[in-house]
Amino acid sequence: MPRPSPAAHAPLDDSPWLSSQQAAAVLGVQRASLYSYVSRGLLRAQTQSGQRGHVYARADVQRLAIQRQSVRNPARLAQSTLDWGTPVLASAITQVEGGQLYYRGHLAASLAAHASLEEVAALLWDQKMPVALDEEAPPAHKVIANWDLPRAPARALSAWYGGAEVLEAEMEHATLWPLALLQCMAEILAGQPVTSAAQQLHLLQKTKRLRPLHKRLGQIWQTSPAHANILRQALVLCADHELNASSFATRVVASTGASLHASVGAGLAALSGPLHGGMTEVIASHWEDWHRAGRMGLAPSLRRLLADTRLGTTPHYCAGFGHPLYPAGDPRSLHLLALLAPDAAREQLLRQVYEDTGLHPSLDYALVAIQRSLGLPAGAAFVLFALGRTAGWIAHALEQRASGQLIRPRARYVGQPPIHSSGTHAAQRPPGRVIRF
Repeated sequence: MPRPSPAAHAPLDDSPWLSSQQAAAVLGVQRASLYSYVSRGLLRAQTQSGQRGHVYARADVQRLAIQRQSVRNPARLAQSTLDWGTPVLASAITQVEGGQLYYRGHLAASLAAHASLEEVAALLWDQKMPVALDEEAPPAHKVIANWDLPRAPARALSAWYGGAEVLEAEMEHATLWPLALLQCMAEILAGQPVTSAAQQLHLLQKTKRLRPLHKRLGQIWQTSPAHANILRQALVLCADHELNASSFATRVVASTGASLHASVGAGLAALSGPLHGGMTEVIASHWEDWHRAGRMGLAPSLRRLLADTRLGTTPHYCAGFGHPLYPAGDPRSLHLLALLAPDAAREQLLRQVYEDTGLHPSLDYALVAIQRSLGLPAGAAFVLFALGRTAGWIAHALEQRASGQLIRPRARYVGQPPIHSSGTHAAQRPPGRVIRF
């Protein structure tokens, strides 16, 4: 990741907020330019009691300094495209704009208020809903409440690729095939007996009816109808998020002409990494420690994890707070946390983190909060994230295959120079005749 220039490390105190003079010095601009950045949503500004003028979020200023430096340096600009930088692929699926998330032009938070994951999936796939949603529709396998805990990412990946799946070529062209894959993923993630996607397809073609996935999860986890509604909204808000690591992995595999089943498996494989799908496990493992600190301040483990996130010196946000695309707060996490019953310890922690760092809770944090608040089994937060995101993986695979484009970027070589037969490096060879055309 590109590092900020020495000016970006100007002698500042440990506050998450910078004065206008400090922010302008880090960015190397006049103070008047700061207002332009605020109006474009690139910086957060606020007033503080007892002080004149505005202060600016340090994390935003550091991030903007890196971006400005990349623009002035073509090599760094190319490098930054892989790290929250310049868009690299055209897509009509999802847009992050003005601090909001849109699915094909529809505000995701508005869809979450009423739509099911299946309905949002049809929107992302640019299809009409091919079956009727029916709470009494039979699943391919009988739903067994508390049959098993959710499968861990590695076990889920093994189940996805390790089953005796029969993948006929005609299945790839069946209208209901994407929906069958989504149903299969639900059983795998939730720890249910696994029905092959081929069997799922056969049942859907036969009945044309489907029990919504949030209802199936609610039955497995024995939640109330009100809690099942929270699961529904979480699944919708996890459905897609532009070119995240797992969606990009899905597109790369799909671009080779691989099957939809193989492409979705690539997304699940990427999600099994600790810097992507593993975030919920990190947060869940520290939950008691972080929320026990209360008014004593942030727990040492959380303070350490937040340090690099706040300073903008790491490309990930492993502490469950902050998001490079949402400086003013992730609308998905804010929406989901507002659905939960009040929790004094949680609210105290969120206040403390914001006062100390200026960072807001991430989607990963909100999913673990749902797991805790609803009394769901360990690993349920990952199930919600991965199952919702499966809809987006399928959308990206379909869009990429339709484009006919093979994704094959170039690498910027930084290794040892080529060695010629004479034993000398290319740069050391004596100059010969130069023939110009």
